[in-house]
Amino acid sequence: MTNNKTSKMFTISFGEPITVPVLVPVVHNYTPECINNPVIVNGEWYKITAMSLGDPHGAVFVEDVDKVDVQALGPALGNHVIFPKGANIVFIQVLDKNNVKARLWQRGEGEAVFTAEAACVTGIAAMICQKTPFSEISVSMGGNIFQMEWNRGKREVTLTGAEKLLA
Repeated sequence: MTNNKTSKMFTISFGEPITVPVLVPVVHNYTPECINNPVIVNGEWYKITAMSLGDPHGAVFVEDVDKVDVQALGPALGNHVIFPKGANIVFIQVLDKNNVKARLWQRGEGEAVFTAEAACVTGIAAMICQKTPFSEISVSMGGNIFQMEWNRGKREVTLTGAEKLLA
């Protein structure tokens, strides 16, 4: 953790994301990672990218995150059979190649404003799914803005945001 007192920003290191299906865990036998895996929920198709930085997460890209019924769709996806232990679900809207906006459904809690882990999952999913060509992206969750960076050489994901939110 880095504490930059002059700007009141705080950085957390998460290490490397877990994308191996058996370790997430997610039921996925087709490719080495579960990226854009199609699932059907309530007659609609969704593509889920699964990973973990401690807790299982599914990331789903949507056109307009503000129009998603997180309370209904979150548990339908988070408790889907592909997640044997359940998963938190992040709904992501790409604003441009540098910025994404997300909403979170959290297991056992419902819609949550944000978690630092979900903000990282949001950025990682944007990179894995080639929504951004960069290793750093701005993530907006619950009215908060975070900078997420994935340094693949160091095998480290970091999240920087307001000290009052991350410290």
